[in-house]
Amino acid sequence: MSVKDYKKDIFIAGITGGIGSGKSTVARVFQALGVPRFDADKAAHQIYLNNATVRNEIIDRFGEVVSVKNQEGETVDLNRKELGKLAFNEAGGIEFLNKLVHPAVKDAFEVWLMALPRTTPYVLRESAILFESGSDKGCDVVITISTDEGERINRVLKRDGAGDQSARQIIMGKFNAQLSEQKRLELSDYVIYNNDKDRILPQVEKLHALWSKTT
Repeated sequence: MSVKDYKKDIFIAGITGGIGSGKSTVARVFQALGVPRFDADKAAHQIYLNNATVRNEIIDRFGEVVSVKNQEGETVDLNRKELGKLAFNEAGGIEFLNKLVHPAVKDAFEVWLMALPRTTPYVLRESAILFESGSDKGCDVVITISTDEGERINRVLKRDGAGDQSARQIIMGKFNAQLSEQKRLELSDYVIYNNDKDRILPQVEKLHALWSKTT
């Protein structure tokens, strides 16, 4: 059976949101309800660890500063902080990474999906750049996690180091590289609001009941 045929039996809900929106927090709520969750960011990290071809192409593009070596001097991983700093501040850096890494992430998702029981009602496909990478085209519906921009910025600065100038540069680079909030909302089928005053669980439970019943 092909992956395309297999997908017909499992409903795929994409979940995305701008940096600092709380996308992963919301995805973990779905996961706690028993929904299988594919995290594209973690899949990309595994590719950096396990795919020497991808690692070497990234090092050739950005330099040895992004290489993490073992005691024998062999590259075994990538310094994601340095990589982020360069990719988000160099012309064409993000486009290069997306073109290189996202086909491998897509393959990882399909392997993951095929390993699930066909009786699985639905799954989450989580990605910060679901639309930018074209992954939304493989989803039946897309949820955007919507949070006020000021709140998003404060969350990320607190999480990633407000006092570190390089961290601030990476953060703002990520903000600028992603779709605008308005565009994400226009492209999405559902919205979960995640500002301080919003309650996440009732919003998640409503969608969970819908897809558990109809898929």
